[in-house]
This record gives sequence, C-alpha cells and structure tokens, in this order.
Amino acid sequence: MNKRTLLLTIFITATTVIGSQPSGNVSFVSPLRETPSLSASFAELRADHFHSGLDYRTGGVQGKEVLAIDEGYVYRIAVSPTGFGKALYVRHPSGYSSVYAHLRSFRPDIEEYVRQQQYSRKSFSVSLFPQRIRFTVSRGEVIAWSGNTGGSTGPHLHFEIRDSASEDPVNPLTFGLGISDRMRPVIDRVILYPLTRGAAVNSSHGKLSMRTVPSDGSYGIAATTVPVVYGPVGIGIKCWDTFDNSSNKCGVYTIELLADGLKIFSFRADRFSYSETRYINAHIDYAARATSGEYLHRLHIQPGDRLSMYDGHVGRGVLKFNDDAEHEIKIIVTDVHNNRSWVTFRVRSVSNPPVPPAEIKCSKVIPWGKAADFTADGIRIHFPAGALYDTLWFNYKTRENTQRFLSPVHMLHNETVAIHDRFRLSVRPDTIIAGLENKLCLARISSKGVVSYAGGKFAYGFVSGEMNSLGDYAVTLDTIPPSAKFSFANGANLSGRSQFTATIRDEFSGINSYEMYVDGEWILAEYDAKNNLLICRPGTSEMKPGMLHKIELRVTDNCGNSNTVTSEFRW
Repeated sequence: MNKRTLLLTIFITATTVIGSQPSGNVSFVSPLRETPSLSASFAELRADHFHSGLDYRTGGVQGKEVLAIDEGYVYRIAVSPTGFGKALYVRHPSGYSSVYAHLRSFRPDIEEYVRQQQYSRKSFSVSLFPQRIRFTVSRGEVIAWSGNTGGSTGPHLHFEIRDSASEDPVNPLTFGLGISDRMRPVIDRVILYPLTRGAAVNSSHGKLSMRTVPSDGSYGIAATTVPVVYGPVGIGIKCWDTFDNSSNKCGVYTIELLADGLKIFSFRADRFSYSETRYINAHIDYAARATSGEYLHRLHIQPGDRLSMYDGHVGRGVLKFNDDAEHEIKIIVTDVHNNRSWVTFRVRSVSNPPVPPAEIKCSKVIPWGKAADFTADGIRIHFPAGALYDTLWFNYKTRENTQRFLSPVHMLHNETVAIHDRFRLSVRPDTIIAGLENKLCLARISSKGVVSYAGGKFAYGFVSGEMNSLGDYAVTLDTIPPSAKFSFANGANLSGRSQFTATIRDEFSGINSYEMYVDGEWILAEYDAKNNLLICRPGTSEMKPGMLHKIELRVTDNCGNSNTVTSEFRW
C-alpha cells in the first residue's frame, strides 16, 4: 500500500489551526537575578488545565527579588488565599503583559495601597485595577519578593507573558529569558487506542501501551512482534522535556504524528486562552489520569475538542486501518530550543476483523454536542450541549447506603469519562430532618471511597447542584461548624511580636468566610488556606500598643454552620 492509498483511508479532512505567534524583536530580562532554573514550563499538563507560564525555582526559600521584565505599569493586583495568592500584573509597551504570582510581598508603595484597599473593603481577598499612572515600573526594577502564597506547594515564582489585547498566555520560552536547554525531550511510551467497538489492536478492544527503547534522540519500541491493528485507531504518547539546571519533567513544545511519511497530526504550544484550558481533558487520556494520575497526550482529536493548539491535522489524527500491509508510524517531539526526539515503529494492518465487535450495554446514549436528560427513581440529570467530548454510552445504577447517607448512592457511569461544561444533578433525599433543610448537600464518593463535599442546595424535594465529574453521589448533611483556635492563651502578653496567628478548619464543606475583630473593629488577617492558618500583622494605626485587647473570630463554612471564638491579649 502506498502513501496515497493510506492517506485516502484516514478520514481525509485537512484542517489547519492557529500556529505560531512570532515574538518579533521584543526582548525581556529575566524576572529573577539568579541563573534560571525551572520546575515547570508552559502548557505542561495539569489537572483540568494547561500550565499557563513558567515556574522558577527560588532555592526552597522565599524573599527573592522579583524584577520587572520591561518598563510598563501595574494594571492589576490580586490577593487570594488560593490560586495565584499574591499576584502582580504589568502592562508593557510591546503589546505584551507579564504576571508574577505566589509572591510574599509587593513593592512598598504597592503593598501600602493594597493594605488600604483591604481595610476599605474589609476583605483579605481583593482584585484591584489601579489607574495607569499610579504604579509605573522600569526594566529590571524590583517590584516584589517571591513567596509561597495561594495554591503554591513550595516556594517559587510563577511567571507568565500574555498578549495584552486578549489576555491569552503565550509561551515565555520563545522570548529567551536567559534559559538554557540542551536536553532532548524524553519519549517514554506509545499507546495504541481502538476507537470504535469494531476496532482492535492485537485482537483486543483495549488499548496497547508500548515502552520505548532510546538511542541518541531516536527511539524504538520494546515489542517482540509488530502490533496488529484493524479499524479506526488513535495514537497516544507519554513524553516530557527537561532543562539545564533542572531535572523536573516539564512540558514539550511540539508533537507531530506521521503515517508512512505523511503528517497526520500536529500539536504546538505557542499560546492558548483561559477559556479553552479545560479542553486539556479532551487532549489527554483522561481515563489514565483518573485511574493512575498519569498524563498522556492524545495524538487524535475527540469530536468535542476545541483546543486551539492543534497546528494542523488530517481526519482528526485518526488512522483507519483496513488493508493487509505494514505501515510506518513516526512521532517527533521538540522543545522551544529545537532539541528533538523521535520514535519510529511499524504496525500491521488487517482487512478482516480479528474479533467480533465489543458488546456495549448502557442505560442511555448521551450524544456529544446535544443537550440531554436522564431520569430515574430519586434522580434527575441534565447534560448541557457542551458537557461531553464524545458520545457517551451512559451507565447508571444505585448501590446500598452503608455510610449513613440520606439517599442511596447513585452511580453515574464512572469517573474515567471527562466532563467539560458542568451538568446539573438533582438527588431526592430519603430523609429530611425538619429545620435542617439548609444543611443538606451532595457528597461525592471516589473510587477509593473518599467522601468529599460536592455542593448543592435543597429545593422542591431535591438537593441540586452543578457537577464537573461523573462518579458516585449521595445526599448528606453537614451540621458541624468549623473549628477556630488562637495560637495564644487567653490574656497572653504578645508585646514585641510582629504577628499572631489562629488556626481555622472545616472537615467537610470547607471554609466560606471569616472575620476577625479587635476591640470591635475589623482587622486584616491573611488567610493561608493550604495550612489552615490566619496571620494577623497589626500596625500601630490599627491597634494601640501596651493595652489589653479583646479579639473575636467568626468563621462560617459552605453549609452556613458558624463558630465564634473570643479571647484577650496584651499588645
């Protein structure tokens, strides 16, 4: 079979998608003084999103000077207990913006402005948009100090470059930034996926995972026989990149799939929009992520996948094998610094089905791209048109309640199928305790038996909420208030200290809000959510020294349970 014939068997529909956005002559300085060492790169595969920038190591410590990569002005300042934590956004004359996140503190004048706004709004969390002339910066100026705030799991600087017109993150590595990389990408495994009930790989309807054998940039497959394929088959790959001065497994820049020398699929990580980042769940083998935490690139595109990082494809990258011949498959992986690796292997196509089509039993077929509803005794589900990436043969059943839930456990298919737009789930409780209706909520039970809060409110006989994953759900009750405890004894003398702390936590629905008052006046308490910690650093303007003060802390969870603790201290 020649290349032309193979091309005609691959659902020929050539589509070219957005490609590279050139940086032109724009240059930036590094955001840190130290020799760059990266722990994560742009478009790296993460849970429910692509990584939107670079993570710079800071030697495991906080307080490194953070530099403006070019002149400009601060157009946004954000403070949050989660996500980016303390973050600074700078607009540059080049048409690009830069973002610096997980900071410990800002430049002193910015820090004072933020504190004033927090007191004005009586909120630790703020999103501020100062006037253009308020905070200007020069190239290489110290604008902040690195930290570990928000959702950060260790001290580092998260750094982004964005297109100012769209706020889309673009790949910072295309600007150089003094980052050295002479390391080839690593190709660890190749996966073959039968994509229809009639397709098969080695006479099986299950996927085939093949380890690679490296040889100076090129790879082969550690298989004793050539895989036998029939029908529509997709290819997947596990790969990563590393940098000089770092051994972390980071994201790659481009991936190309060739069949008998013809390019069938191309992925290019130049930029993406935040509105599309959840399409990562269509791009990856979501079942592998759900069951083992493993991230695999699909080199074929699901029908509902609208990701813009596909640089071109033929027939969505699906290979249709129905002849009696061998075909060469090649996958090329590169990084921004033009280091490249590739794997080459052969498959043997057969013209007759090696096994009967797989049997599929389901409760209802949920088509992708169309809204659909499912109802059964005690449950209602509405799937919006954008919920699925491909048609779902949906299975539903219930199992016995063994954990004191207030309804049966409803098993919505399983957690290996990704959801894009949230679906609405309504479950009828078997038991309703008068006066506690507002404490009813939904619980999700993982495949490992872990029970977690899933939201929802009670109305018209059902507890309803918007869900972003399939799996097991039941109705439960949360009547337990959050705990709160000061780090000092009642009447303690805290004179000479720069701060004091309190611990707050909720065991189920999570912290919704908190307020701290000293002598009846609201006082700023920074919330370190990952450590369940409130940190109060009062200045002399907020609290007079040398006096006995009364303090009150009010904490409320997501089911409306609240707790108030009081104490006294000398400052």
